[in-house]
Amino acid sequence: MIKINWSVEEAVAFFYFYFNGLTSKNDLKKLSAAYKKRSVMLGIQTDDKFRNINGLSMQLGCITYIVTDSKHGFSSASKLFYETYDLYKTNPELFASILQEFKDKYM
Repeated sequence: MIKINWSVEEAVAFFYFYFNGLTSKNDLKKLSAAYKKRSVMLGIQTDDKFRNINGLSMQLGCITYIVTDSKHGFSSASKLFYETYDLYKTNPELFASILQEFKDKYM
């Protein structure tokens, strides 16, 4: 398995999906496809486990943990996810701008 660190734009897109209730397998499949398209466009070498549905489901638990003030979900959330949530709360204009750029390029 090739480990690829998450980018801010990937995290922003994931939080957008979370906040809009887009967490079904079909929704996660669409997000996974966008992440894979991004990796191809940027020339990032990946494997078949890269941002797959199972991995995204686990990361969803991490986002839940952050958003619910540690009441639910998985405690292994990355620093980037905490920072992304803070960005969402403190600078929604920048969050929206990053999200729109991600959507325009990869979705």
